[in-house]
Amino acid sequence: MAENSTHGIRADEPADIGRRVLRLRTEKGLTQRQLAEPAYTAAYVSTLEAGRVRPSENALRHLAERLGTTVEELATGRPPHLATGLRMRLTDARRTLATGAAQDAAEQFRALRDEAAGLTLVTEQSAALLGLGDCALETGDLVEARDHFAAAEQLLADEPLPRRVPALRGRATAHLLAGELRYACYLLETAVDELNASGMHDPDALLLLYTASIAPYMDMGAHARAVHAAELALALAPKVDDPALVAGMHRGVARTLIAEGRIAEADASLA
Repeated sequence: MAENSTHGIRADEPADIGRRVLRLRTEKGLTQRQLAEPAYTAAYVSTLEAGRVRPSENALRHLAERLGTTVEELATGRPPHLATGLRMRLTDARRTLATGAAQDAAEQFRALRDEAAGLTLVTEQSAALLGLGDCALETGDLVEARDHFAAAEQLLADEPLPRRVPALRGRATAHLLAGELRYACYLLETAVDELNASGMHDPDALLLLYTASIAPYMDMGAHARAVHAAELALALAPKVDDPALVAGMHRGVARTLIAEGRIAEADASLA
């Protein structure tokens, strides 16, 4: 398999994709022109089916729609239900961790990590590694936690920074719990600066980073920085759709507000 990635999908080599397109087009009884129009040409489809060009993400979407399949199946040959089933089981493992059964959850995440790796499902494999990192944080094994988060980051090395932020946040948390406050802050601040400098104003990623920076700032006695991070996080909250992410932010903000003596505002965040 090639290293080409489409939103976490490791696509096959162009020749494999081309053969798949040819087979599906033939089964559908479509000509190359019918498959190509209106966005592409018959010559492009011919070149693609011959394996001489790697289709772009837009091309894959167009072809998948015309062929009645999914981008994932077209790019990898995998039925989409495999990834869906893994994601459902990842949710189950998260529920197990939420009950405090970290060891049981870790067993689930390990099995899911190995299964996702075997299927080259990068998004699901990285999610399982994040789960293993969180389990290790829960049991106090900080070195193991850092290793899992670092492995998730490495797996997503070619992805945009917002997709790597959860793993980076986890690694920063492990350093924080190990007493390495300044390094934890450095990791988070560097990521925020990179996001802002690149114009990737991703509300979810920024909320995660600002929220994670509150604790190390507080523990270092940098209350003004903590308050600023909390205010930035609060301002981002209306743009974030993930309720769990917003709830975690409010817990961190409340801690800062209590330390500042702003009890009514802390109560509002907790509510």
